[in-house]
Amino acid sequence: MRRLLLGLIAVALAAQPARAQLSVYDPANTARNNISAIYQQYLTVLRMAQRLGSLDRFRTPPIALTSHDPSRWDFGRPWIQALNSGDPTGSAYFSTTLPLLRPTTTPPTLSAAARQMLEREYATIEITDSVATMGGHQVALARGYHGQLQNAVESLQNDVLNSGSQYHEMTAILDKIAAGELLGRRQDMLSNQLLSHALEQLLARGKRLRDTEAVNLNMQLVTWRDARAANDAFAAGTGDALRTWRQP
Repeated sequence: MRRLLLGLIAVALAAQPARAQLSVYDPANTARNNISAIYQQYLTVLRMAQRLGSLDRFRTPPIALTSHDPSRWDFGRPWIQALNSGDPTGSAYFSTTLPLLRPTTTPPTLSAAARQMLEREYATIEITDSVATMGGHQVALARGYHGQLQNAVESLQNDVLNSGSQYHEMTAILDKIAAGELLGRRQDMLSNQLLSHALEQLLARGKRLRDTEAVNLNMQLVTWRDARAANDAFAAGTGDALRTWRQP
């Protein structure tokens, strides 16, 4: 029985028509088809670009960066000029600020608390000077760097708006996209540097205001604390002066 079943299965399989066929791969024909498809896509993109017409209407003029005119000013001219050209050592800044005397000699009776207050007042001025000199120099560097960025943007704009087909091939488009991203990152870095210096200026100003408020508050506290003793001493001194005063 088993042999008969196997025989019937073999006959049934032999009676089925052969459907499976080996696939034939023609490399040359496949390459031609691919080239034809790519060329058709290129023609489609070219027709789309031609419908746009001239791209000159998208051209925008460069944004000029203003600079100071030092010739208009007599006494602030050194630092005004430095805001245009740079001041790495801060010499131009200090030539326009009031000189700060150094505490080379202090009263021998000056207490430790009073000396500490004096040192912190000096610290506020030193911090302000450091932030101002660095911020002014950075502004000048940004002015010079602006021209380089502007030239690069102008070159990229000329390539993007050029009507020549070689400027709009796939590789050229990708290169321009990459160049645009690079310029954008450069501009972001420049903006972040200027913002950081603006923040430093605000911090220095905040410290100066804070120290001013602290001095006023300390004066008020000392007045409340020593007012009675000061009044008593003044009254006692006045009384002694009246009692001991004699007509010359």
